[in-house]
Amino acid sequence: MDQAKQLREKTRILEFHLGNINKTDGCCCGISGPECFALVEIGRKPNVSVKELAEILRLDKSGVSRTVEELVRKDYVERKPSTEDRRYVVLNLTLKGKERFNKIENDMNLKFKEILDKIPVDKREQVIEALEIYSIACNE
Repeated sequence: MDQAKQLREKTRILEFHLGNINKTDGCCCGISGPECFALVEIGRKPNVSVKELAEILRLDKSGVSRTVEELVRKDYVERKPSTEDRRYVVLNLTLKGKERFNKIENDMNLKFKEILDKIPVDKREQVIEALEIYSIACNE
């Protein structure tokens, strides 16, 4: 099998595993995958705008707006005018959103620690470096 096909196959398998991790260990309990990703990014970058969030998630603004609207409806996110420019709306987590964000972060950190523990110690840095190189290549 040529290297491009090998990369595709390994990526497909990795996507499958990551999808299962996100479904079973990530957000569940009344929150969709896109809502989970948005909630985590808002938690990591308070006072983010919908436009900035769309850029971070690499999605169109209208789709992100719908996702944010659902998070607002579920009381995970609040919209407020920016303190610098009242025409500009920023997103922040509510108390309920912060609790969910912290649970997601803690659960996922534990899950990835378990995965890392299954990788030989002398290969861990190599795996992390390879994933960084791969991620950069995918974004170019």
